[in-house]
Amino acid sequence: MDIFTKVRVQKQLYLFFFIAIFIPVTTVGGYLICHTRAQLFDHYSKQTYSDNLRIKSLILDLTGNIYNKSQTLVSDQNLIKLLSTQYSTPDESRTAIHAYNGIETLLSGDASLRSIDVYTWNPTIADSTHIHPFTDTNQKQPWFKRACSSVTPFWTEELEKSKRYGTETQNLCLYTRIFLPKNHSYAILKLTVSSNHIRNRIENSSMHTVIWLNNEGIFYTSDKQAKTAGLEGYGYDTGGTGTYSGNIKLDNEIVIGTISSLSAFYCEDNFYMASLSYEGYPYLNRITGIYIVILSMVLIITSVFICVFSHYFSLRIVTLRESMHKASQGDYEITDSFHGTDEISDVFFDLKLMIHEILKKETSFYQAQLKTQDLINKQQQMEFKMLSSQINPHFLYNTLETIRMRSLKAGNTEVANGIKLLGKSMRYVLENTTTSVTSLAGELDYIETYLGIQKLRFHDRVNYFLKKHHELNLQDYQIIPLLLQPIVENALLHGLEDVEQNGKIIVKICLREEKLRIQIFDNGCGMTAKELEQINLGIGQPPCDSSHGIGLYNINQRIQLYYGSEFGLDIKSKKSMGTLVTMVIPAQKYMGGT
Repeated sequence: MDIFTKVRVQKQLYLFFFIAIFIPVTTVGGYLICHTRAQLFDHYSKQTYSDNLRIKSLILDLTGNIYNKSQTLVSDQNLIKLLSTQYSTPDESRTAIHAYNGIETLLSGDASLRSIDVYTWNPTIADSTHIHPFTDTNQKQPWFKRACSSVTPFWTEELEKSKRYGTETQNLCLYTRIFLPKNHSYAILKLTVSSNHIRNRIENSSMHTVIWLNNEGIFYTSDKQAKTAGLEGYGYDTGGTGTYSGNIKLDNEIVIGTISSLSAFYCEDNFYMASLSYEGYPYLNRITGIYIVILSMVLIITSVFICVFSHYFSLRIVTLRESMHKASQGDYEITDSFHGTDEISDVFFDLKLMIHEILKKETSFYQAQLKTQDLINKQQQMEFKMLSSQINPHFLYNTLETIRMRSLKAGNTEVANGIKLLGKSMRYVLENTTTSVTSLAGELDYIETYLGIQKLRFHDRVNYFLKKHHELNLQDYQIIPLLLQPIVENALLHGLEDVEQNGKIIVKICLREEKLRIQIFDNGCGMTAKELEQINLGIGQPPCDSSHGIGLYNINQRIQLYYGSEFGLDIKSKKSMGTLVTMVIPAQKYMGGT
């Protein structure tokens, strides 16, 4: 708990929000998002796995059925007799082929078969719809070499181009031998699977299905526009009869899918089936994004609420503290805009009652002081009138010093300090009326003296600060004497005119690119854009009304006549935010006044 007592109340509230709300909500929300994402991924993985089992079952049933049909024809004695007979004329072979209806019977009774073809070495058999003698073209096909070298059935995929429409179709074909013992020869049986039959059996789910044989490429895909490049590589991970399920990368796109393999009946071929969900990750990412937005909105709303509340609460604490601090320093003009009926409001009300009682007790004391100060002010006015003409400076300084000493003797240090500042100010003015330059340190010392006098007059309404780089020696640079006082006077009389307390005049000195930049800022009422435009116009030309703006025009003219037209004043201001006057002069070394 000591951690909370060592930081401001507003930071305590922020720390409490971060520990008690932000971290738990972020942790729980992040866990729920990750858990939901994992659940969705598992759901789509199970969907693809279930669909892949369905496809695997269909392919198993289809290939088994086609294999059984092929064995029916391989063992058909009528077909074997037809292929083994030597015919004397082509017409005789055509008559025998026409009389045999075993192939037509199989085709008419099974929609999974697209066509049945038999290739024979018997030269006496004429070419027909289903039975064909071997030609040179046949013997150049890849399947021919494999059929001649292997006695076991095998599957292939073959590209067929439609002569009518010009479209290309991948067909799945089964090749097997028909042994002809009588001729010590054989024929090759080819059964072509119907692509439409495969499509009608498979395409009844939202999953995308891809099937390929061995490493020969894809012979079936439910969506020809879908990306499948790189899919065959995952088939090796199935290990012949295994299954791979998870993320699958296709052309820089990751999908959820399941890939399995199936060994064909009495064959050395493997079928590979992939069930892919292209909608899985987009939906998963969309749901994740929605949850993240909801979590972010919860955190943003709570963060805004705690920021507004902590700022309001801290502001009330700061207001109460500042009021108590001002009262402890003798400034009883505290704010009267403290609202509410809570404990803080009660404390502020008690503070106002205490201040009211103090003011009542000090009224009589202040009245006596005001009468004394009034007599001193009248005496000073008479002395200033006497000094309005050319007076011997030594007489003036001696007189002021005498008054200061008497004030000190009488115990009135405030009057003594004011007389000291006044004498110092008048000495500087009289000494520099005939000089063209003075040191920057001397000019700024005069400004501090002038503002010190004004501080006696306006109290907390006027606070001044001098800022400079610690390596900058003001005694080394020169400036035209009495150049800054009119600007400071403008800031005091016009800028801080409506400021009741905490008025600030800041003088900042910086050296940049062999130029001195002297900035005089006040936090007073500022100017509107139209007023600022008129002031900036008045700097370059004498204003029509000689009673307003003539001082800034004279200063700017003195700078440009002495240093050049590239130097002068620049004024920036915003309403209710203050005014900044920047004077730019060359950084010239001070060699002593002339």
